[in-house]
Amino acid sequence: MDGQIESILKGGKFRKLMEEQIGEIRKKYDMKKAELEILYFLSRCDGHNTSTDIHDQLLMNRGHISQAVDSLCKRKFISAIPDERDRRYVHYILLDSAREIVRELSTQYEELNCKILDGISEEELEIFQSVAAKIRNNMEKLI
Repeated sequence: MDGQIESILKGGKFRKLMEEQIGEIRKKYDMKKAELEILYFLSRCDGHNTSTDIHDQLLMNRGHISQAVDSLCKRKFISAIPDERDRRYVHYILLDSAREIVRELSTQYEELNCKILDGISEEELEIFQSVAAKIRNNMEKLI
């Protein structure tokens, strides 16, 4: 495999850029990286908002997820709602108090995406998105 493709797929440089991009937000709100990632995920999850969903999508350690959602609940950024049909599951819902944080995260991620995608045409981006979807599907089959 091409080294550049492998580098993109493993995402180390992207994660480093993201951490640098959200550093100010972490300081401003005195939050851990996991807490910010979970808030951002919950803002975009379309109802897939359990610890299992967070684990499956973000590949976070279950202990980190538990600590982060507990902290976010205590700080009144999210609410934990037991599943009506299956008491083993808890759904995490963003509260209004988290909206400003999520807005700031979204802005930072959009700025980062613009910088990363600089010089890439719409056509190239469409091809990349198509290829990325195929790669994601192949990985999901393997998992």
